[in-house]
Amino acid sequence: MTMKLPVRLTPYIKTRYPYNKLKICRRCNYFTVLGESECPVCGKFALQSAEERAASVLRRSFWRSRLIVLFITIVGLVLSGSAMQTALLAIGGTALLALLWTMQGRSNPALLRLELEKLFHREAYTLIAGLANDRETAIAVFHNGDKPLAYEMLREIGALVHTDQLRIEQILLLQSFVLRKDMDLMLEPLLMDHFNPDLVEYIGELAKIRRDLLKENAFRYILLYEAQILKMEHGESILIGVAGAAVRMKRYLTLYPYLVLRYARKLPKDRFLRLYRMIQSNPKSTFGPLYEEVMSVYNERYKWDEDFIQTHNERSQ
Repeated sequence: MTMKLPVRLTPYIKTRYPYNKLKICRRCNYFTVLGESECPVCGKFALQSAEERAASVLRRSFWRSRLIVLFITIVGLVLSGSAMQTALLAIGGTALLALLWTMQGRSNPALLRLELEKLFHREAYTLIAGLANDRETAIAVFHNGDKPLAYEMLREIGALVHTDQLRIEQILLLQSFVLRKDMDLMLEPLLMDHFNPDLVEYIGELAKIRRDLLKENAFRYILLYEAQILKMEHGESILIGVAGAAVRMKRYLTLYPYLVLRYARKLPKDRFLRLYRMIQSNPKSTFGPLYEEVMSVYNERYKWDEDFIQTHNERSQ
């Protein structure tokens, strides 16, 4: 059996958009999500964010249009034939320049997003090559023995590269660690469109230590591949843990009642007690067959249990 490593992971810093962490080298035009200031390719301290690059291009565009208006105004002033024409041209040119300046300021956010789209489209090949090189760097770090750093690097790349290969690499690294509740873990970005035993094992671990990470997509994944999971060595235990995680919220009981129903008898006492309390605090018709199953298990195993008696007494008061 492979020994799992006790590790400490750096918390993941979330950004509004995935590309917020993407940087470009001003010298060699290399894209990366791993560098801070030094370019991994040319070694120059010339990295700038993608937004800074797009903003720079946009500012130059703004100044070109302003200079064109200013140039036309100056030419008009030079060629004007009277004081009245000069005054009108001066007033008109100033007003047009002020209006242009104001409109550019107001439209700047939308134009910046458009410029970013153009940048990514124009530099698509370079962007893909840069992220591929980032992955190779992370793999090299893994081979050098620094698994936590390799995972953190792949996690950053995974914000922009959504491939199953990258997800599997992250999951395999996570499964080599001793996972703790205080770790900054994730699940949603690692879910796949096909059955993967390593992903299922990881979900099973999270069901023990971070039930809050199991949301609707995770429950749907488990239900879709329930038959395959049952064939795994610890498949039933994983499904019991996932069912216990679903007891966390009434919404999940309503959406996935049969998942909980099938494993209600095998839930640990603390999870079944929570399930019993949620069932008792809602009308019988809310959960249908699940209500009947829970009451059957309660009458068979827990009717005389002090914790359940206390719950019953609290509801009676």
